[in-house]
Amino acid sequence: MGDAALRLWTGLFEAGLYFDLYRMPELFCGFAQQPGEGPVLYPVACAPQAWSAASVFLLFQACLGLTVDGTAARVCFTRPRLPASLGELRIHNLEAGGAAVDLLLVRHAHDVGVTVLRQEGEVEILVVK
Repeated sequence: MGDAALRLWTGLFEAGLYFDLYRMPELFCGFAQQPGEGPVLYPVACAPQAWSAASVFLLFQACLGLTVDGTAARVCFTRPRLPASLGELRIHNLEAGGAAVDLLLVRHAHDVGVTVLRQEGEVEILVVK
């Protein structure tokens, strides 16, 4: 699932560069990409659209293999991946079971490193490679 999520994230990120204020519309046309040209706009599409604006968080969750178990106070990353265009990602104030953490994720050649920058309360951080 990570590779498919990365391809989707990359395509949406590249498309988003062409939209006014980088706001993802609710839809755009799916013609073949031409070099140096953006997606074909759909004239009555709402932008930003709540579900399209929120989709970036679900895509990151899929790319990182991120699951949060609040009951067990556990955060797990399963085979985390970051897009080639993103060298690092910071997650601030991620809550699990009454605890909170700030995390730094750094893309390396073959994996992603996870560093705990701040921790308040008891929470387990797991990285499954």
